[in-house]
Amino acid sequence: MTCCQEVRTADFRRVYCWQFGAIAPDSFWRASDAELAAACNGVGPDHWPRWARAVLTLLLRPLDASSAPHDWEYSLPEKSYSLFTRANWRLAVNTTKEALYDMRPFVVPLGLTAALLCQLFGWKAYVNGKPRSTKP
Repeated sequence: MTCCQEVRTADFRRVYCWQFGAIAPDSFWRASDAELAAACNGVGPDHWPRWARAVLTLLLRPLDASSAPHDWEYSLPEKSYSLFTRANWRLAVNTTKEALYDMRPFVVPLGLTAALLCQLFGWKAYVNGKPRSTKP
């Protein structure tokens, strides 16, 4: 998850996602800034220690905007393994798009690694995550 905790920052990430062509569910584009800010709460599951989440958030800062749709999808109330896989696939695609849009191809492996780690180890965090929006 990415660090878009301010309403102003959440909107910036959504606009930037639009600019580089991020793939996201329709509800991501329609969500209010406050809803998006609530979903984008830093890297890692809520139950991790604050310091661990802060370190990972810092490490993944180059892919900050592309993580917002992933955070949004993890916060939606409907949960299934196919939706979980789709969210992680979109993370891989969006981090690659953002890195190439920013002309920083050297961070592509970082995004792909993050998506793979989410797929391999993120199921529990996904299903136990607190829904932050009731929008489908």
